[in-house]
Amino acid sequence: MSKIYHPPYTQTMKKVFLISLIVLLVSCVTQPQKPIPTEPTKASSGEIILLGKINKANLQTSDITLWFEKQYHEISADPQWGKDLQPHLKGLKIKVFMGTWCEDSQREIPHFLKLLDQIRFDQNNLEIYAMSEEKTTPENFEKGLEIYNVPTLIFFRNKNEINRFVELPVNSLESDISKIIKGESYTHSYE
Repeated sequence: MSKIYHPPYTQTMKKVFLISLIVLLVSCVTQPQKPIPTEPTKASSGEIILLGKINKANLQTSDITLWFEKQYHEISADPQWGKDLQPHLKGLKIKVFMGTWCEDSQREIPHFLKLLDQIRFDQNNLEIYAMSEEKTTPENFEKGLEIYNVPTLIFFRNKNEINRFVELPVNSLESDISKIIKGESYTHSYE
């Protein structure tokens, strides 16, 4: 029985390919999110706020959102919450409209982001927009979305809005978000 001869460079290429693939996969998983460049802005009330597209890292690192880390770490979510949501996450995208100046946003957004972390929600499917006190952004990210109260969390599947959470929980944040993600009947606080 004859053996197939593999030149030495073939074995080397296989090793290089496998090592490159492993490095690529590890680097994708372990890179922490970086804040989106944004400049604090003076609101109409005179308060300094974040405005425009941001991410969780902005909330964690900005000098004007010191409330975020404190709230995020004080919240304890039930470890069982969300275990039944995994099948419903496919194709789900979320747009968050909030105000760094808003007490409701300061209460709900750290809690909401902790829940998303608990279910390992893909941050690439999450967009966060910091709004002015007038509920606008310079880039008009809110255009056509009827944002009247903040926070407003809009859930999309296949580019279609499936439901939204507005300002306050109806039952609890966990219950409301679970119903929305599962597609169960849910009416927000202002409907």
